[in-house]
Amino acid sequence: MSRTLHPALKSSAAAVLALMLTATTVGPATAQPAMTDTLRMPAMTAEPDLPESQKAAEVVGKDEQSMAIEGIDAAALPAPESAEATESAAPEPTAPESSEVPPSESATSEAAVTEDAGSAEGVTSSEPAEPSTAVEPVTASASTPESASAADAALQQLRERATASTEADAGSASAVTSDVPVAPESAELADSVLADDVDTATIAALTLPVETIDFVVAGVTWDIVDAGEVTDVSLRAREESGWTDWNSMEIHDGDERPGLERTGTEPLVTNGADAIQVRITTVDGDVPAGLKLDLIDPGEAETDGKLEAGSPESPQLAQVEEAAGVSGPAVGAETTFVPAINQQDGLITGTAEATPVATNYDNILKPKIITRAQWGADESIVQDWGTPSTDLQAMYVHHTAGSNNYSESGAYAQIRGIFTYHAKTLNWGDIGYQFLVDKYGNIFQGRRGSIDKPVQGAQAGGFNTDTIGVSAMGNYEEVGAPAAMVSAIERVLAWQAYRYDVNPTGSVTLTQRGKSTARWSDGSRHTVRTILGHRDTNFTSCPGQYLYAKLGSIRQHVGAKVAAAKSSHGEHPGTLSKPTRTSNPYSLSLPGLTARASWGAGSADDYQIMYRAVPHGGGSINSQPWKAGRTTTGTALNLSTDPGETAQFAVRSRRGGEVSDQTYLGQHTGPLYWSNPSISTSGLKSVTVSGGVGNKGMKPTRTYSVAFRINDAAAANRLVLGAKVTSGTAKVKVTKDGKSYGTLRFTAGGTKYQGVDLPTGGQGAIRVSVSGTTAITFTSAAVTRAGQTGDAVAIQRGNCGPQFRDNKPGSGHFTAIQWMACEGISVGYSSDNTFRKNQNVTRGETAQFMYKMTEQTRQSTGKPFKDVSTAYVNAISWFAARKISVGYTDGTFRPNRAVSRGELAAFLYGLSGSRYQGPSSSPFKDLKPTSPNYDAITWLRSQGITSGYADGTFKPSRSISRAETAAFLESFYDGPQRFL
Repeated sequence: MSRTLHPALKSSAAAVLALMLTATTVGPATAQPAMTDTLRMPAMTAEPDLPESQKAAEVVGKDEQSMAIEGIDAAALPAPESAEATESAAPEPTAPESSEVPPSESATSEAAVTEDAGSAEGVTSSEPAEPSTAVEPVTASASTPESASAADAALQQLRERATASTEADAGSASAVTSDVPVAPESAELADSVLADDVDTATIAALTLPVETIDFVVAGVTWDIVDAGEVTDVSLRAREESGWTDWNSMEIHDGDERPGLERTGTEPLVTNGADAIQVRITTVDGDVPAGLKLDLIDPGEAETDGKLEAGSPESPQLAQVEEAAGVSGPAVGAETTFVPAINQQDGLITGTAEATPVATNYDNILKPKIITRAQWGADESIVQDWGTPSTDLQAMYVHHTAGSNNYSESGAYAQIRGIFTYHAKTLNWGDIGYQFLVDKYGNIFQGRRGSIDKPVQGAQAGGFNTDTIGVSAMGNYEEVGAPAAMVSAIERVLAWQAYRYDVNPTGSVTLTQRGKSTARWSDGSRHTVRTILGHRDTNFTSCPGQYLYAKLGSIRQHVGAKVAAAKSSHGEHPGTLSKPTRTSNPYSLSLPGLTARASWGAGSADDYQIMYRAVPHGGGSINSQPWKAGRTTTGTALNLSTDPGETAQFAVRSRRGGEVSDQTYLGQHTGPLYWSNPSISTSGLKSVTVSGGVGNKGMKPTRTYSVAFRINDAAAANRLVLGAKVTSGTAKVKVTKDGKSYGTLRFTAGGTKYQGVDLPTGGQGAIRVSVSGTTAITFTSAAVTRAGQTGDAVAIQRGNCGPQFRDNKPGSGHFTAIQWMACEGISVGYSSDNTFRKNQNVTRGETAQFMYKMTEQTRQSTGKPFKDVSTAYVNAISWFAARKISVGYTDGTFRPNRAVSRGELAAFLYGLSGSRYQGPSSSPFKDLKPTSPNYDAITWLRSQGITSGYADGTFKPSRSISRAETAAFLESFYDGPQRFL
């Protein structure tokens, strides 16, 4: 992006920056799941289908830069003041420039407006009266000798901390300045590095003003472990007109998206800058871990500011607005503007649009919108991890808090910069806002899918569910919002309010979810206006005092438009309901290529399958967009994948031109073709076998040390093998990246399926080796991912063995009990064909279960305990020989005594042969390191066999049922550290 830089420093800046440069990554190609022929149809996209001439041209000149920030740079501090400080003349304050002078009519705050004027009874408003004059800056008085002395002392402390930090780092410079060109204005800026309200003891980092790449967006990030420690991050940048004032950035707590490893600030949005300075304070003055400055140049596209909005406005809009007495914006009108920041939380992909019909109530008030394809969103970096909001209850007004002096084409670049920072730098996966509005009255689509549905965003931390956010581009803490912008905001809000039946002048009760930057606690409920400012629920000044003061009139105008739409077109008929979820929506068939999907009927004309997929070795499936597939008037369909492919499926209702939210059905990974290049089958030969993928299987060419490899399996979290054994038992060892994760046992009789859990990541090299001389033929190998809806192991276990009358499909521990039946571990009670799930298991039964599970053949040669004669004698004798239990000191075993949870843990621990020692701090509230069976119980937890109860207890003394015992045994049998 071309901008004016200081010429003498331009080449130096490029030559000596020793920085961590952020690499651009390209997402994997999207695979399409294999379906029946009728499902193969052109994919529909989530956005309007635009001709190439209406899409953004190639974006050129993109750049990113990341710099580690290591502390306080002493050179950035001002020189000590002399005892006789010299007063400097304060500049004459000027009123903020704006094309719209803040009106002075409102001496009464918005809170005092009557219900007829747009207030909602029972809602306390803190909106200020719209300022009638510019807010003048406070000018600091001249320093007294006493204050100068105190300032010198504070500066000296900072210098000492900076020196100590430099020495601790073995001479490396603090901050970012060791290899970075220093801005020539450094000396004159030094006197303003410390604000009057900054406690110098809390300053953790201060950089010199440094030369950088040209950038539009800047932000600071750090490791999540220090979330909550950072109290202020302030940035100032050098634009063409000079250095900006310090901008105090909004800080995120790190709960904007589950599983984040880093957090940071909202971005500073500039009009193009080439130098920056950073000041950071923390609770105790310590530098946050992983502290970095991130800069983004979003590049330029030839089409920026030149395209007609690709999503057109409704033909009814002008008529409705005329009836309401509220006109739309004069788009493109010149205005004056100022600096930027914003705030966010969450994400979701969109769904495909259907062809509109005659009267589309959803779009009666729809304005024209510049789509993502037009402003140049890089869809390859978008990640989907959320779910759509099911309703719309409230609408937030924001500002980006950045530069107001942008051109109409510059707005496109600013949005690309914010998008990249939110989606990639903060790892939110997409831009946080659903819509953005520039000062010229242009409306931009934000988050993917937002034109179609109220997709969850990341725009009001703690309150992102069932809300949307419209962000005004600019800083309206400093100037008034232009009339064209305010009118465009009203248009977006009116469209959404009519579409989702939101009362623009009413109130609603929202539930806070998470902490983030919200004002209250997780789970608390609060009544707010349906059209509100970000500051109403979060610790922020957003959307700025001047725009916040406009909310009363915005509500009035939005309400008038909605009323006019209802008068001329009637009430919105309601949103088409999505298909309901059945008790068994996704049932996989062996060997795992096909699933039967079903859903509940609704008031729809037909239903449409939505899907997304990646091939074996491909990237994250959640980063792929949903595509539209086959339609059907029924409520069930067979869905299949190509071998090795991982696919997710959903279904949505269709009625006329309307589509509903989608109902998720399930995910499965098809077994690989044996000819897949990721499989190395040295030592195996291809054979024809029933039940194999493509009726093919692999048979060892020798009877010892046979192995095959599956590469490109970093994303795998489980391996499921199908195999046939003619007689005996074959043992198959599974390793990933050289580490063993268990030995699978295949017994004689038909194709059997066994699986082992694996960690994700690493090199992704799985090795399958056969020990012993038992003949085995492999029929399938499926490398599944997190999110798999069942697998071949569960299917087989659910369909083999006796079907107990008291163990219905879908009931608690169903598959574990069926596994015991399949493996012949338990045949239940023959008198009534029940398993007696809730009956307490006895010591004798437990010994028998474990004896059969391990396929023991030991026969008792005597009477191991004086109270054991015939029942379970072989199993109990084996128990004693293995020292799993040596009985009681009186020589008894007490086979009919109920087993406690702690005892069962001890039995399994003893069987494993593990020497695990429990942690010094107990993971359970009712256990201490000195408690009986502590090592055994915590070992169970370390193996993922049990995590205890939801209240944080294990309840070691509680008797355990036969069903719970089945679940423990199955988890042990399938666990990562098998006993074989």
